[in-house]
Amino acid sequence: MEQTGAGRPKWLKSTKGAPFTGIGSLEADILAIVWDLDRTTVRDVYETLRQRRKIAYTTVMTVMNNLVKKGLLTQDKQRVAYVYTPAMPGREVAHIVLDSVVQRLMGGRKNLAVSHLLGLAGDLSPEQFDELQAWASKRLAG
Repeated sequence: MEQTGAGRPKWLKSTKGAPFTGIGSLEADILAIVWDLDRTTVRDVYETLRQRRKIAYTTVMTVMNNLVKKGLLTQDKQRVAYVYTPAMPGREVAHIVLDSVVQRLMGGRKNLAVSHLLGLAGDLSPEQFDELQAWASKRLAG
């Protein structure tokens, strides 16, 4: 994955993507489809998107090529129809995007983000967050 300063992926600094994520709405929709299919063509992604919205084939092709340039998709040019695969797992991209949002919008306070994600009325204290993180780590390890 191509990096820019501070170990951040190049795509996260995109000026065309959504603020804080480097990924626009259509890019996110296309990535979700590719992650779901694992190996696909522009035609397959276009047909899936066309069921949800009015969109041009060339738009899908352009966005998929941009995702290749950003390092989020890979492109196999050995066939007539290029085959696209994820360059990184969706979970990894989600973690990077969430970390970016927490850093930029919440000043790095993960306890506030976790409180929100858990639907808690109040914020977790830093101590409560540490306890929850330790508990989750033990659960995942065992």
